[in-house]
Amino acid sequence: MNFKYFVISIVLFQCTFIFSQTNVQSKATSSSQPKEQKQSLLEAHSNLMKKNDSFVTATREKIFSQELGPFNLIIDSLEQTVLKLVKKYKRSSEEIDSKTLDSLLNETTFKHKRYRLLYPNNYHRFANFKRNAAVSSDYFENVMKGSFDDPSLVQFKEYKRCMNYYFDILSAGKYKFSHLEYVPLKRLDNRYDAIAELEAHQSVKDFFIKEHFTSNIWTFRVEAFDYAFARALEDVKNEEYVKEIKDTYKMGKNRRKDASEIKVYKTVDDITLTAHIFYPENHDKSQAKPAHLFFNGGGWAIGLPEWSYGVCKSAAKEGRVAIAFDYRLRNIYGTDVKASVSDALSAIAWVRENAKELGIKPNKILADGFSAGAHLALVSSMIENREDFGVMSKYSSKPNAIILGSCPYDIAGRDVYNVPYNTKTISPMYLLKENLPPIIAFHGENDDMVEFSEFEKFRDAIQKTKNSFTWRSYAGAGHFYFDGGRPEDSDERRKLTEEFLLKNGFKMK
Repeated sequence: MNFKYFVISIVLFQCTFIFSQTNVQSKATSSSQPKEQKQSLLEAHSNLMKKNDSFVTATREKIFSQELGPFNLIIDSLEQTVLKLVKKYKRSSEEIDSKTLDSLLNETTFKHKRYRLLYPNNYHRFANFKRNAAVSSDYFENVMKGSFDDPSLVQFKEYKRCMNYYFDILSAGKYKFSHLEYVPLKRLDNRYDAIAELEAHQSVKDFFIKEHFTSNIWTFRVEAFDYAFARALEDVKNEEYVKEIKDTYKMGKNRRKDASEIKVYKTVDDITLTAHIFYPENHDKSQAKPAHLFFNGGGWAIGLPEWSYGVCKSAAKEGRVAIAFDYRLRNIYGTDVKASVSDALSAIAWVRENAKELGIKPNKILADGFSAGAHLALVSSMIENREDFGVMSKYSSKPNAIILGSCPYDIAGRDVYNVPYNTKTISPMYLLKENLPPIIAFHGENDDMVEFSEFEKFRDAIQKTKNSFTWRSYAGAGHFYFDGGRPEDSDERRKLTEEFLLKNGFKMK
């Protein structure tokens, strides 16, 4: 579609929506109470914001591939349609209070500021990481100018979303104009510094430092906050926020009490990595049990073993020794995917080396993972030369069976910054061979993080081998295929998984 007509289509589509909404509102004004008029405006504003968001999502490559001028025209047109909607309601009803109007105008402003913040990073992504957007060196600062001195703004959802993404950008340092997903920096600590060093009202800084803890504690291991915690106790002036930060940090430590025990399985570059172990009830270590190992997802950048605690408890109830593993992550340590693979190899070898102490059968080790964690479970069965990954153990890192959920199968080229190795060496698609452990895999057909075509390519390739590969895909399901969907899909997964465990000796009948 010609760019000119692309923009015109946006304007016409949104103006039609505004006309329909304000026409309904104007007919009701004479008989409506102020409360009903306000509710009508809130619903119309919410619907239009959602329509804009859906439009940007559906056409994101076309929008973010534009040069800056055309891109701004698109975002300006989207923003103006929302502003016009609010102004039309304001003119037609004097009963809508100024607080409501100011709220909607602020939400609109920061929604579209966030689109502008997204521009350089997405431009770089859709240019296949080869070109940066032609923007000024202070582009992000100009977008956010005037956003830091009004503490009342922290009540608005879109303001908080916009500011949090701004801090994510600042955490990327010299890579801030690049695609942020693969930036090889210790971004969690950088993010704290970006907030603490911002020239802003102290109340705004205090709020976002508190948010840094309360939002991210669900995404990263508690040790990753040691640096920020030490600084926050000095930097934050709001005593209520200080208490909330302390409580959050304490909770991060206390939640680990669910595990039977936590052991260090690897120390590398002064980084201590842990195994979170769940034993079956009344576990007699002289009566060895199968092991069920879990690797969490998170794009090799975020995530924590605690995400797997629920499934660990279920596995322990079924008689397996369940272990969730910590591994190096990009956003904490600035490491690449190869470091995560090294840790997975070390983890499985450590389990075999300590099989007697853990009370497990060394020839009954099941590796289970979701997304990036599934990649680690799978690739661990394919790597022959572990010395290239710094793993010197004499014990095997090859699991005896594998469960995969939304697994990335082809990650060649995915680490795009400062990677001194061939990423095909950690990509299952290029390591496929005979004599792999039995595998069961699940994938959503609408997965927009690991595309279904990637799964299909691997599925077709492995089915040409003699390997045991059981799979199911789910129409309409996304990356998190287990969240929602049809009840019968969930029942089928449970049945297939149980059959897989029974067949391979990981569950008693």
